[in-house]
Amino acid sequence: MKKSKSEIRDAEAKAIAANMKRMMTGYRTLLEIELEKENITLAQLRMLHALSDEPDHSAADLARTCFVTPQSMQATVTRAEKLGWIRRHPSVANRRVLTAQLTTEGRRVLEMGMGFWNNISRDMWSGAKLSELELLNSTLTGAVDRLQLQLDALHARSAARRKTA
Repeated sequence: MKKSKSEIRDAEAKAIAANMKRMMTGYRTLLEIELEKENITLAQLRMLHALSDEPDHSAADLARTCFVTPQSMQATVTRAEKLGWIRRHPSVANRRVLTAQLTTEGRRVLEMGMGFWNNISRDMWSGAKLSELELLNSTLTGAVDRLQLQLDALHARSAARRKTA
């Protein structure tokens, strides 16, 4: 029996999702192995990257940005400060909140970690043409944007239920 276009499209979408999961799992595994050799965790690299993009984050801000719990981020920030990767100081907006900035050592660690990240990425995409990468990125961006609309609606419904409860 011949499959409909809708059935074929659904099967392709499932295959894409499975391949994306395999790709991200493999990517993360390879990156964690390289970082582990340098006693760096992926959470620490994410934190350093977030601070390089936008300094003066609190631990709570970093937790949200890096998708970890506040408790995990607090431990990550404390360790990074002890290692000299970041410097913390009271926030200008709220003196009770400590914000963090990268140190020279933190920038060095970030550059090393991002070097690992870039090497894995280059190897993974070495067979693809630039035009293929651009098309894939555009397609995935559209899919993520549509998914985000659904997630935003879900969060809005959850917030409304909490307000009425």
